[in-house]
Amino acid sequence: MSFDDLPVGVEESAPEQTKPESSQVVFDSIIGYDDVKRLFRMSLSSQMPVHILLVGPPASAKTLFMLECMKLERSFFTLGSHSTKSGMIDYLFDKRPRYLIIDEIEHMPMKDQTALLSLMETGIIAEAKFQKTRNTQLKTWVFATSNGTDRMLTPLLSRFVVLHFKQYSFDNFQEICTHLLGRDGVPADIAAAISEAVWTKLKSKDIRDCVKIGRLAKSLQDVDWIAQTLSNYKKQK
Repeated sequence: MSFDDLPVGVEESAPEQTKPESSQVVFDSIIGYDDVKRLFRMSLSSQMPVHILLVGPPASAKTLFMLECMKLERSFFTLGSHSTKSGMIDYLFDKRPRYLIIDEIEHMPMKDQTALLSLMETGIIAEAKFQKTRNTQLKTWVFATSNGTDRMLTPLLSRFVVLHFKQYSFDNFQEICTHLLGRDGVPADIAAAISEAVWTKLKSKDIRDCVKIGRLAKSLQDVDWIAQTLSNYKKQK
């Protein structure tokens, strides 16, 4: 399947046979947050869906949890800003995902949030189109992130277990950066230098910036040069 074949807002997932069952998700890419990991595992082992929303600034572990959830069999990931009602509903009817992963859910249009509310509240998806109606019932867990909740429908928000995350401290940031880059074969000294350069030179707390530099740098000198170059061309406030 090519991306052109997918409904708008729907992203192709990895082949299902490579994904683990829910009991095998260990969140091993995430440092700390043992209580949140346990809560996710409890949700995944529940007989009925328990939906979880992670709220907090961009520089927190929210997205890391979503990346782990994407490893689940029959999972589907989308960005709230890229979803459309028709694309989302078509996918739900056709693929019947067990786990719906939504990043930045607050950017979903209200009509899409209403469709999602129906799924979470009753498990029913219905659509009226060209004088035809269709409906189906799904058993779907919804895991989502948000930078804030002001733009979310109150009834939708009430269907989630809501956890508010804080921004990383530098020690947390460096530990997570070293762990993640180490999995990609980046030596610990280079990973530590990358985290410090991103934090101090780029004034960023986004772990994804560390990953970008980690894929480019082969030495400590590379780290300094890349960070300085990115700083030189950073948008001025």
